[in-house]
Amino acid sequence: MIPEKLLSGKSRLAVVADDMGKSVSVNRAIAEAHDKGILTSASIMAGSGAFDDAVQILLERDRLSAGLHLTLCDGKAVLPHELIPDITDSDGNFMTNPSTAGLHYTKPGLLTQIEAEMAAQFDRLEEAGIRLHHVDGHHHLHMHPVIFEVLCRHASGRGIKWIRIPREPLSMVAAFRSPSRGMLPFIEWAVFGLLGIHNSRKAENYGLQSARRVCGLARSGNIDEQFLLGILPRVAASFTEIYAHPDTETPSGRIELEALVSQRVRDMIRDLEISPLGYKDFGQTESINKEVTACNPLLHHSVHQR
Repeated sequence: MIPEKLLSGKSRLAVVADDMGKSVSVNRAIAEAHDKGILTSASIMAGSGAFDDAVQILLERDRLSAGLHLTLCDGKAVLPHELIPDITDSDGNFMTNPSTAGLHYTKPGLLTQIEAEMAAQFDRLEEAGIRLHHVDGHHHLHMHPVIFEVLCRHASGRGIKWIRIPREPLSMVAAFRSPSRGMLPFIEWAVFGLLGIHNSRKAENYGLQSARRVCGLARSGNIDEQFLLGILPRVAASFTEIYAHPDTETPSGRIELEALVSQRVRDMIRDLEISPLGYKDFGQTESINKEVTACNPLLHHSVHQR
């Protein structure tokens, strides 16, 4: 858990773990990253196998903010297959590949089933006693043109104020991308940048906000201590979200967990006067409103260096 003395900084940082509920090992990593490190928020997969365990962890930690990790690919649905037969298989699973699922969701006649499943995921979390403060999506499929506005409407109607719109400056993509991913981070930057232009307007229409910078896409699955030490000086004096995928049982997940509990990272956050906060802690102030709408990754490539 973040000590109170670290919560007085001028810059704001939301550190979010995705995939909560996917497995007990992911849940344990998230609990440790919050209790001993800088993690402030977690996004939950409502149809996941370790959902009940995730709920218990959240209910025991009042400072850990919770959000819906909308799952429409590579996971299991909340509703039975009979109610959403065109978007799940007979076992209630979505398509595994997010690109394939995204293309499938452009077909006419599927939106009713998508929206029903979306509502069921929100409902399951709320019925478990979880207060949601943000929304995002598994493999960022929530950014899909067919899905995003529907998600905004549901989130706004349930009192949620924050939605993830990937905004990683091009300079960060170039500097910190995983070499093993080749040119893919640049392609993702362009695709999500274009989607972000339209989706930012849609979010604003529903009273939703998003962080000025959202970091993790270029290094997805490979966030380590050196990555965090490299980007923290670049995100100071802004409102930034960093998302990660800690897990106690996978090699990459353990590396991400180690980064989130690193004393060197905690020391840098203190020295840079950054406040790590959960989405539940962010107020609707004029300064944040101006900041979160000021940056578009396709229009602002440079990052101020301290």
